[in-house]
Amino acid sequence: MKRLVTLPLLLLWAAPWAWAAPRLELDLRLDPAGRQLSVDATVRDSEPLPALGLDARFAITAVEVDGRPVARPDLRGEGWRPPAGARTVRLRYQGRLEATQARDHRQVLERMPAMAGVQGSYLPAGTGWYPDPGVPFAYRVKLTLPAGQKGLVPGNLVGESSGREYTAQFDFPHPAEGIDLMAGPYAVSERPLALPGGRVVRVRTWFHQELAELADAYLADSARYIERYSRLIGDYPFESFSVVSSPLPTGFGMPSLTYLGREVLRLPFIRATSLGHEVLHNWWGNGVYPDWRRGNWSEGLTTFLADYAYKEDEGEAAAREARLGWLRDLAAVPAAEDTALKDFTSRRHGISSIVGYNKSAMVFLMLRDLIGAPAFERGLRLFWQRHRFRAAGWADLERAFAEASGRDLAGFFRQWVERPGAPRLHIVSARGGERQARVVLEQDGGYALRVPVRLLVYPNQRLTRWVEMTGKRAEAVLTAPGRIQAVELDPDYRLWRRLDPALLPPILREVFVAPRAGVVVAEADPAWQAAGRELAARLLDAEPAVAAGDGRDLPADLPLLILGGEQSVDRLLARLGLPPRPAELAGRGSARAWVGRGTAGRPYAVVSAADAQALAALGRALPHHGRQSWLVFDGPRAADKGVWPARPERARVEAGDGRGG
Repeated sequence: MKRLVTLPLLLLWAAPWAWAAPRLELDLRLDPAGRQLSVDATVRDSEPLPALGLDARFAITAVEVDGRPVARPDLRGEGWRPPAGARTVRLRYQGRLEATQARDHRQVLERMPAMAGVQGSYLPAGTGWYPDPGVPFAYRVKLTLPAGQKGLVPGNLVGESSGREYTAQFDFPHPAEGIDLMAGPYAVSERPLALPGGRVVRVRTWFHQELAELADAYLADSARYIERYSRLIGDYPFESFSVVSSPLPTGFGMPSLTYLGREVLRLPFIRATSLGHEVLHNWWGNGVYPDWRRGNWSEGLTTFLADYAYKEDEGEAAAREARLGWLRDLAAVPAAEDTALKDFTSRRHGISSIVGYNKSAMVFLMLRDLIGAPAFERGLRLFWQRHRFRAAGWADLERAFAEASGRDLAGFFRQWVERPGAPRLHIVSARGGERQARVVLEQDGGYALRVPVRLLVYPNQRLTRWVEMTGKRAEAVLTAPGRIQAVELDPDYRLWRRLDPALLPPILREVFVAPRAGVVVAEADPAWQAAGRELAARLLDAEPAVAAGDGRDLPADLPLLILGGEQSVDRLLARLGLPPRPAELAGRGSARAWVGRGTAGRPYAVVSAADAQALAALGRALPHHGRQSWLVFDGPRAADKGVWPARPERARVEAGDGRGG
């Protein structure tokens, strides 16, 4: 994959709230070496305070309610509700955090504890390291760290000082559901960015020392993205933006910052893709919050205006390949496993990201095609103006775009947001004369569609026409200035639809995201078996069924992952009646991976390696290449890769007058 979608790009807070008034004030001291945290916390509200929760690892040393000392409460379980009418609670507590430990890209998708260490400390929101009122709140944090360490939380930097200790104060005056804290042995670089209207945004990097040489480039590109989206949408909503390095393989977006793994930051494409995605989340997700009860639209809108927009910047060929990639991914999702956009909240596995990121981005593309780019951009700005620092749902997006375009969009949003699945389209017939062709299309989904059809006109013209479909079948007479030789159905892949598998060569993701999958390790040696099982666990979303022998005992329709040495894999493929390895991959690199389809369309993926060690070396890189059809590895590095080409559905225009059907 060419961007950070392989890592968990999570918005760690947002909910469907009306603004509530609690405010947290935290004065905390963190010792990463000793993993000790001590906090003096005050929670205030103009209304009676709700119940407060704190992790049981912390020992409470003092409690005051409305300025009066009280007995230390038990804040475990469902939390502690202060006495009736209480408006202010002050707590002093301390405790030891877990050690920062290595995790892979899937483990950081899971709930992580508050952790500390000299190379990096991360205290996620929602882990009970601060007294949580359970409702949105504003906050101010004063952070103290030993010399050599620096840290931050999302929000505006009020002040900082370094000396025998590092101290910093941050203020977040908007509704938040949690506070994330990051610290490490950071070298901080800063670049002020002057925006129209006299605003100055502090753009910062908080990098481990070995990444210091990357700071200038990250500062420049962060500033460029802030300027881009300020022009497109509206004012950048915070006073600063920070890029923070993590000892974990993170890719988290938080208000006013992004927290990226050290190894991720080194990747050459991150500044050109994922960095802009994270900057844009300060508008969508951290500036306007998704209404989680009605689906998370923010990932798809961010993908469309960042990752996909950068492909459009490269040119139509790159944008077309991105759209085709979305539809290839959809082809890997069994129809029964497909879900509606309204049910997507966050990425949990490959299928959820295909719906929540890819389908959602394609829906915004189809909406722009429908109402036009000027109206689409007016809708973006209107949505932003109305919902800054408020929760909004798909219905609010519909209202903004409908008003901006002057069109009724209820049917469009209903079929693409509320319905699961996607239509299948095909050309029934095409007949024509010199300057026209009668084209008949069919679909299986009952969608209202505006279908692009390309006319191939003698001698070398290509013209696009649109066919309106409101039912299962549509007929249209399409005209051209010459003889129409053939027609192609949506050849630029601008509709969210299920492609004919015969026209779409497979990609590895068809096996990786399958809800059920079988694994065959073609070597009996224990080292091979161990390496194969470990790699399978990293590659597959499903809990695999591991076969003994050659795998013929597995269900015939089960997607299959085959692992082993080159000769053993070749023999196993022959025994299973599957095609041999592609000739162009034979003998190349230390390992090779490819995908195919067997009888009845059963997808299978093959990974062959020089030895068990070479197989094990693929564990970090290969899971991120699900959109490829084949790869060649030199050790852990992908030295070559590719996707076998797809073909658009095409029908020759049969002779006729174009009027008689």
